Amino acid sequence: MQSILTISVKVVFYIIAHVFHIIAHFIMIIQLNSCFLKQDRTTTVYGTITDQNGEPVDSIMVIARGKRGFSFETLKQTYTNGEGCYEILIDPPKKFDFIDISVPFLLIENPKFFKYYTGKKTRKDDEKTSNCCIAPIGEKTKYDFQLIPK
Repeated sequence: MQSILTISVKVVFYIIAHVFHIIAHFIMIIQLNSCFLKQDRTTTVYGTITDQNGEPVDSIMVIARGKRGFSFETLKQTYTNGEGCYEILIDPPKKFDFIDISVPFLLIENPKFFKYYTGKKTRKDDEKTSNCCIAPIGEKTKYDFQLIPK
């Protein structure tokens, strides 16, 4: 009987040791995940807007929208300055997967664009792109736009 009791005690201690081992791993995983959850989501989008001659265009609105699935939410907007430059700094909520950058073409949103231009050509980080205009969260992205006159 004593040997069965000794074996039972060893089994219990073995199980308890493994449970503590599993709990320790679980706590470590939670701590590692919390580091990843605290990653910097600060996103910067900047660039210039020029006309067909490469001259800067002031007072053109640029909008940053958070995107998740098929829904968009305006997070920030700005206008180009006298040198045609703009910069948007955003700390997007975690519900968004990425940031969509746009130059609106409607009269109410962007009267100067509506009056003088029909479209735009886009460069991302100094490279021509037709895949406009996704800015990864937590990164710095440059979008330059050349406006096409009416």
